[in-house]
Amino acid sequence: MGSPRLERLRVALAAMPRGTLVPRDWVLEQVSDRSPSLPTVEPPALPARVDLTIRDLAQLFGKQPSTVRAWVERGDFPGAYKLHGKEWRVPESGVEAFQNRQRQGKSDTRLSAWRRVRRSDAASRSESGQDPVTTRSTHGNAEA
Repeated sequence: MGSPRLERLRVALAAMPRGTLVPRDWVLEQVSDRSPSLPTVEPPALPARVDLTIRDLAQLFGKQPSTVRAWVERGDFPGAYKLHGKEWRVPESGVEAFQNRQRQGKSDTRLSAWRRVRRSDAASRSESGQDPVTTRSTHGNAEA
């Protein structure tokens, strides 16, 4: 075991939030012989992690609760479960997984696929030098 001073420093540092930057001079001051005893620091209580409800998700995504409930029942949120057999709960990891799938899905939407087809049609027309001929039927539908 280390000295009581180092042990108190360890406790003080452990009580700080993860990722906290501590000034070098402060640490040196705390371990020097002329330093007064370290203040006693109570570690902060960890916040209780509560899984999200349908209403929480609806507010988060700006949708109606019925829409979010349909997503949950469809299985879009991994790890979702029913509390007491009736109230849906979704862990944060399920929300993150849902959002990641949504981000990936945005890259290949139907409209972008439609644009690719239209561009390839335009490229083939420019190579042949002709536009397709369309005629109008008596019913008002275009025929190629």
